[in-house]
Amino acid sequence: MNYLPLTRSQQDWQDRAAEIAQRELAPRAEQTDQTGQYPQESLDTLKKEGLFGLRVSKEHGGLGEDMLTTCLIVEELSKKCPSTAMCYKMHLEAAEIICRIPTPYQVKHFVEPMARGEVFTTVAGGESQGEGDNWNATQNVSHVEKLAGNYQINNVRKSYVTSAGKASHYQFRCRIGADTPQSQPSLLFVERDKIEWEIVEPWHGLGMRGNNSCPIRFNGLVPEENLMGEEHTVQSQTNSFNRPVVTLTYGAAYLGIASGAYEIACLEVAKRYPSGSRRIDIPINQRRMAEMGAQIEAARALLHAAASAFDQNRSTSQLPYIQAKVLCSEAGVRVTQDLMTIFGGTAFAGRLPFERYFRDARAGLVMGMANDAAYAGMIPMLFPPEN
Repeated sequence: MNYLPLTRSQQDWQDRAAEIAQRELAPRAEQTDQTGQYPQESLDTLKKEGLFGLRVSKEHGGLGEDMLTTCLIVEELSKKCPSTAMCYKMHLEAAEIICRIPTPYQVKHFVEPMARGEVFTTVAGGESQGEGDNWNATQNVSHVEKLAGNYQINNVRKSYVTSAGKASHYQFRCRIGADTPQSQPSLLFVERDKIEWEIVEPWHGLGMRGNNSCPIRFNGLVPEENLMGEEHTVQSQTNSFNRPVVTLTYGAAYLGIASGAYEIACLEVAKRYPSGSRRIDIPINQRRMAEMGAQIEAARALLHAAASAFDQNRSTSQLPYIQAKVLCSEAGVRVTQDLMTIFGGTAFAGRLPFERYFRDARAGLVMGMANDAAYAGMIPMLFPPEN
């Protein structure tokens, strides 16, 4: 259901995304999970459908769609294959800044090619704080050296790079100069084929197994023309539009896990067994199904309301975007957990896809903007510090 009214265009995009997901993503989703194979065929389909340029302006040859439409599409894709949806969501997140504030050079070399499906990007932002993957949820990043016409990257290891080695371009978060404080980061648009990189170790995720979210080590020169925004100021320049895209598309992906699993469950609980019984005839299962339905609709309503507020430039705070992300990700965890309980040994044995959705949903609590960090970030918004 959509309690927030959709325009005809938004409804058409939702229907189109659902058809693409059912036709192209769903048949490959189980194999993607079982083998950990990167969902290249599914992403190639999104490319053919023009979806790489979803957030590219019409002026630059893209679709120029709004944030609510974006959330509708990501949810529908995630219903059928969360791994594909997450790779695509990371492309949208990584592309947002360069699509919003490109230089003429970047329009020609990156933005217009993205609209044509020739650029597929991702975020290379998180770094380990210590040896190996001794990682914590900070935004600390390494520095790069500024040379004549270039930025020198020296042995920088990014910890969880979705579509590692597969994306054609990386949104690379860094500090320009060793003395630059962490509060003044910059962003480079790194071209995979024009820099040295290596995947440090393979991805073996509990869920989202097709994401190829590997650590990558980067070395080499990046041209000055690939700088996004101004040096040292990208965070203040872009927070008003980039963070909502980050959080809302995460929310849509995890809402899709919840709603996709729930749609399957609605069919399965109503099936009659040879004895004539149905799982939905058990009162506790009726209660669980009703609660899950309410939780999904509550999360979707907030997500759509927040996306609509962003599209209409009505929000004066990041709070609704962050709240939508945590509510959607927690809906994914709660719904898939309850479905594993309802379907018991059948689900535990992997004879139904709920176990796959159950594992995929757990990523929502700890990856991207981890929920613990998100809740901590809400406090200054709810209780502004006194002057």
